[in-house]
Amino acid sequence: EMHAQPRGLALLFLCLSQGWPGHRAQSSGSHCTIIVGKCRSHPYIVGSMDDSEEAYNTLHVDQEDNCLARARFYWDLCSNKPTDDSIVVRFNPTGRNASYPDPGEVQLAKEQNETYIASYARRDYLPLAEEILQTAGLSPTNSRFILPASVPLSEADDLRPASRGKCWTRVLMCHLVPHFSGTGDDVDDAYENGGVGENETACLGRARFFWELCGADGFQQAETTYLPTGARSVFPSDEEVFPHRLAPGCDSNKHFHHWL
Repeated sequence: EMHAQPRGLALLFLCLSQGWPGHRAQSSGSHCTIIVGKCRSHPYIVGSMDDSEEAYNTLHVDQEDNCLARARFYWDLCSNKPTDDSIVVRFNPTGRNASYPDPGEVQLAKEQNETYIASYARRDYLPLAEEILQTAGLSPTNSRFILPASVPLSEADDLRPASRGKCWTRVLMCHLVPHFSGTGDDVDDAYENGGVGENETACLGRARFFWELCGADGFQQAETTYLPTGARSVFPSDEEVFPHRLAPGCDSNKHFHHWL
């Protein structure tokens, strides 16, 4: 069963304002049960619940076909990703279930994800980091300051000289230049020749640079923050980072989110 969270009315109003319909309490007269294992857009609302009052009144989910069609609606509403378990809807009078996406498609996405990640462990050769840096036009001795995990980004500039600490990029795993992994200040070349310390646009363009430098990993993003203004850029976009759609033609399918 779904349990209320301690955030009280404030959370309730937040969820409603973001489009989550109010649900009826489960009872012996419930016709259309929604089973949500994970909901990324509304993480506090998971479990087994009756469909909303509005759905009963306007969509007539007390009829089997209308009820079972709700699995897709809740998947889109939750903004889940292809490797998340399906959302299940049960029409109680007949016991018939419907899942979205198809559990077989979810399993395929999980297997492809595991295969992709494991491929890095099986590689016999990766170009030397110095060669990668030279190919990118950087000195092979370039390094970048990596922020300790205990220090928030808002305090990062305190750890750097006055001429640095303005342009930070986070790459979860930099496969080709491993010592660039993490949240780090930009390299000296970028400050001295690229203007990333004074120009917000120049700084934000570094998300793509680091993503490509680190190996163009299709399962993660690079995130750059220009600290003086707080402006932020992410590359690639959420729509591009996962290499395939599970349901062709369905624009609402979501892809891998960053920093997983």
